[in-house]
Amino acid sequence: MDQRTFEEWAAKRRLPPGLTLDRRNSLWPYIRRYGLRPLKRHGFSAAMWLLGEYQRGIDDALDVQLGEVLIPVPGLAPALDGLSILHLSDLHLGMLEGTQQAVEAAVRDVQVDICVMTGDYAPRFNRQTTSVIEGIRQILAGVETRYGVFATLGNYDSAGMARALIDSGLCRVLVDETVPLIINDALVSITGTDEPYQQDQAGILSALRHPAEGFRVALVHTPDLAAEAAEAGHDLYLCGHTHGGQICLPGGQPVLTNCRKRGDLASGLWREGNMWGYTSRGAGVSSIPRRHNCPPEVTILRLVAGHPIAAS
Repeated sequence: MDQRTFEEWAAKRRLPPGLTLDRRNSLWPYIRRYGLRPLKRHGFSAAMWLLGEYQRGIDDALDVQLGEVLIPVPGLAPALDGLSILHLSDLHLGMLEGTQQAVEAAVRDVQVDICVMTGDYAPRFNRQTTSVIEGIRQILAGVETRYGVFATLGNYDSAGMARALIDSGLCRVLVDETVPLIINDALVSITGTDEPYQQDQAGILSALRHPAEGFRVALVHTPDLAAEAAEAGHDLYLCGHTHGGQICLPGGQPVLTNCRKRGDLASGLWREGNMWGYTSRGAGVSSIPRRHNCPPEVTILRLVAGHPIAAS
């Protein structure tokens, strides 16, 4: 995206509901953001303290694990067999002290072909960007990639955050656009979208449907556009947003997923038509700064030639 296009996009980008007090519209989003959310956060913390689970929730939230998932792809080009993608999502740096250091430890000395980040870098939408960018810089310092780092935006990410990411030189920010990569003489097309809840749906869907060659990867903040991406012919869909529920019942059953359509795709590996998808539980926390029965993660996805298996 060139500078002029970026400025035009930034000027039109919508703010999340309730960020400012607007008496011309309903006050409910404002009350929910600045009244009910803090009440929920403090009430839950108090309940966990009374139950003796307060510290465990924090300890669990800082236990960031690096996992590896194999993606069997029929007809995969031999040049892409073994292609590795490090997936980071929902860092929310600054929400819980120690998150950055936990992620740094998890990815230290990781060597992959590609690194992707699927949004929500700050603890809240209007967070000052300098400390967040520095945190991302330190995390990525431990990661070695052959073909670069690609990022898309989440619902916590402002146009200012996008600008700071671009200016940092740490990654290629994809906003409703596709970039081709030549990897071992094979083509990989990576499409990144803006966050789909408040932003221009036409631009997002147009980006997903844009004709592209080779192995097609979609980076979207939420799993809610899985059907549209599969219909458009993408091979792999990487997302986050849900935190896997963050606060889950025993066994990992989420209480809330924050999905509008696809709560069934709230965590882990899944399949939509001929497309594989992976929803990260995320590395950070939001709203309630703790986790229960839902460990944070960063993930290496590795493409392998083979027949598809049922996603768990």
